[in-house]
Amino acid sequence: MDVARAIETRQSVVKVKQEPVPRELIERILESAVHAPNHKITEPWRFHVFTGRGRGALAKARAETARLMAEEEGEDEALARGRISRERKKAFRAPVVVAVISRAGRDEVETKENYAACCAAVQNMLLTAHALGLGAIWRTGPVAYHPYMRRFFALESGDSIVGYLYIGYPDMGGRMRRRRPASEFTVWHEG
Repeated sequence: MDVARAIETRQSVVKVKQEPVPRELIERILESAVHAPNHKITEPWRFHVFTGRGRGALAKARAETARLMAEEEGEDEALARGRISRERKKAFRAPVVVAVISRAGRDEVETKENYAACCAAVQNMLLTAHALGLGAIWRTGPVAYHPYMRRFFALESGDSIVGYLYIGYPDMGGRMRRRRPASEFTVWHEG
């Protein structure tokens, strides 16, 4: 698929089949990520890939995080049970879940540049998945930023979860994308 066409036609796919995705396709998606631009070649990305029963570890961590958040917020028991159940299920919404982590830099500027590089890596991953006929969506949410999830992924100070990519074969049709033209967001400075 032509790169421009992939960029223009890629969309978030919220519903995918539970059919397993071959490891070699996931490896191609990961390989595309490491070709993202990154200042000073810091290679700040780290990936945690959850497939099959391996998603159970992520489900447990998400459920425990939801339990802790409900407790911190003083949520009643019935509501907390629902919240915990919903978070657990999210680990199984696709046959592949990739957590993308950005490593801290040597200073604040490099840490920001590393995060931006990881965002570019995610875009490469989404475009590659699309080109391979897979559907994907990039998600985070409050659970991703909780200290319990930081411990689960063994993050160090300044490291960040950039997002979870849910990947599988699409189980929904395409839809019209609404994008305003770049001209609406552009100021030209010409000589």
